[in-house]
Amino acid sequence: MVENTEERRQAALITGTSAGIGRELATVFAEHGFDLVVVARRRHELEALAASLKAGHGVEVTVIALDLTTPGAPQTLFETVQRQGIEVDVLVNNAGINFHGDFKDISLENHLSLIQLNIGALTALTHLYLRPMVERGYGRILNVASTSAFQPFPNLAVYAASKAYVLSLSEALSVELRGTGVTVTALCPGFTETTMLHTASATTGRLAPVPSFVVGDAAQVARDGYQACIQGEVVQVSGRLNQLATFWMQHQPRWLGRTLGGWLKQWVD
Repeated sequence: MVENTEERRQAALITGTSAGIGRELATVFAEHGFDLVVVARRRHELEALAASLKAGHGVEVTVIALDLTTPGAPQTLFETVQRQGIEVDVLVNNAGINFHGDFKDISLENHLSLIQLNIGALTALTHLYLRPMVERGYGRILNVASTSAFQPFPNLAVYAASKAYVLSLSEALSVELRGTGVTVTALCPGFTETTMLHTASATTGRLAPVPSFVVGDAAQVARDGYQACIQGEVVQVSGRLNQLATFWMQHQPRWLGRTLGGWLKQWVD
């Protein structure tokens, strides 16, 4: 990839930047001199973040308030960025939602919204930005997955399945793109101190028992993701405990994964 210079700073487009891991990813990219396109639904939070990053790091920050669950939103985002003449060197697909509870008790509308954002928008943006990256001969894509991608997770059934898709897609594309100068990285955090975790706990009461020692720091997750993305690593599991757990799970029979998932369901119910 080209280096950031006064003539041509690299630009990163990051979705889901109003809070949590996305906000921390925007911060770490700004710290390394990237101009940013920050995307989320809440304009007020985006504008506050943009002002902070401009003042603190001297980078340009473009704010785009957009709901990526809306049909056609990824194409709208792509065309908006193109019209502004911004060349995206790094695409970070971080936006995601999570509904915790029994599959039958969560509304179909919520299930489909999750799939549209976690899978549909991510796939669309990856497709839209991949071709120009390959044509230029460089680029990075960072897809935020989850440690839940490695096993079925009752009460998070659709969320975990969506992250398994993200992981599988990222790994497949990493092979397709060999020799192009473009890489795809899947970042897999575990439980992380974010608004999503607090919302799930407040609305269901089920995640309150999660011990603090297994809850990761969003800033550290973002640093891990940035380094893995820039270095072109394929899969980055954030946190030593998570790395050990996912390594162990990948070498166990699937029935054991289901059994463990059942135990986790009882733990957080």
